[in-house]
Amino acid sequence: MTYHDHHIHPIGYATLVNGLELMDSVDLADLTARVARFADTVEGAVIGQRLNDEGLAEGRLPTRDDLDDVVGDRPTLLYRYCGHIAVANSAALSLAGVESGTPDPEGGSFDRDPTGEPTGVLRETAIQSVSSALAPLVDGPSDAAILRAFGDLAAMGLGSITGIVSAGEPLWCGVTDELDVLCRLAPDLPIDVDVLVIAPDPQLLAEAAEKIRRSQGRVRFLGWKEFADGSFGGHTAALHDPFTDRPDTRGTERLDREHATMMARAAMMLGGTVAVHAIGDRANDAVLDLFEDLVDMGADPTRLRVEHASLLTAAAVERMARLGVTASVQPAFLASEGDWLVKRIGDERMRRVYPFRSLIQAGIQVIGGSDSPVELPDPTIGINAAIGRPGFDPSEGLTPDEAAALFAPPARF
Repeated sequence: MTYHDHHIHPIGYATLVNGLELMDSVDLADLTARVARFADTVEGAVIGQRLNDEGLAEGRLPTRDDLDDVVGDRPTLLYRYCGHIAVANSAALSLAGVESGTPDPEGGSFDRDPTGEPTGVLRETAIQSVSSALAPLVDGPSDAAILRAFGDLAAMGLGSITGIVSAGEPLWCGVTDELDVLCRLAPDLPIDVDVLVIAPDPQLLAEAAEKIRRSQGRVRFLGWKEFADGSFGGHTAALHDPFTDRPDTRGTERLDREHATMMARAAMMLGGTVAVHAIGDRANDAVLDLFEDLVDMGADPTRLRVEHASLLTAAAVERMARLGVTASVQPAFLASEGDWLVKRIGDERMRRVYPFRSLIQAGIQVIGGSDSPVELPDPTIGINAAIGRPGFDPSEGLTPDEAAALFAPPARF
């Protein structure tokens, strides 16, 4: 069977396979030693991906001080594997002008110690404050490396993907201009790519759509991508009730309803779909509020996608079915979150997280992706997780045929 990954960041994945991977670090000493070794092999800033604090013996994120001890004045930025949290060292913070008096940006925050000094931990949009300053100091992957990464995807059985790329500020530091790279390499790609564009305004989105349409290769403009919240691991998923292990926060809601409505209408006027990231139950309800407005305005609900749809109330499942919108889920999340997610959301919410069976039984169209480089892009990982659901309610599991169907190519391919 030829599979389709319905949610992947292809240039981010290419950067991962050619850079510093930290997922299986066992403790802070192991992690910082890997950072130091990698720093010796590159010029400029040091960028790492897939940091997993839950896998470290200390059970915490590193701080600027931990990184300063091994990289000194080399600007360094390490991304948590969810992509919604990163850790910067002192040199990187200084380069970005982040200090005790720096206010938190809208939709993000800087963690601070008791004296008000930034610890180096960056959440959501605060990451961009540092990554944009470091980007000129990072060499992105070469064209050859990117094409090899696409070849790896083909070797995993992926004949096509829905690739998410940024028009402007990239999601990961050092991935160069994602849109330009993809369009330039389009004639040489070994697989077909439907492109969801992250863009801040209608003009940039329209320019991106035109650039994709002019490219001579296996790419097609699919629509616009937005964020409504963050991640469970980073305590930034927007929840109705506080996190079980952080009762001081209900996460970060990033959706600007007025702006999102404008962008959604612009995307649909371009013939595209609207895809909005929503992890927490509060974020999912906010996205469904947006989608209900769009449907009332005449939008085709089959062109509206909730990306992740991770934690849902029963009412949200019913509303998704009534509206006729699509749930774009990432079963591989279960494989990496089974050991720790209950700490974040508690037993009651664990019973309604990743409700794949409930979504399908409600008649909702459900499609699957990896969100790589958050997870590895091999579709069999997601298929097996959707069936076995390790650490999660098994009653929401799928049959092998249902799980494989999540990764079926869309009608175009």
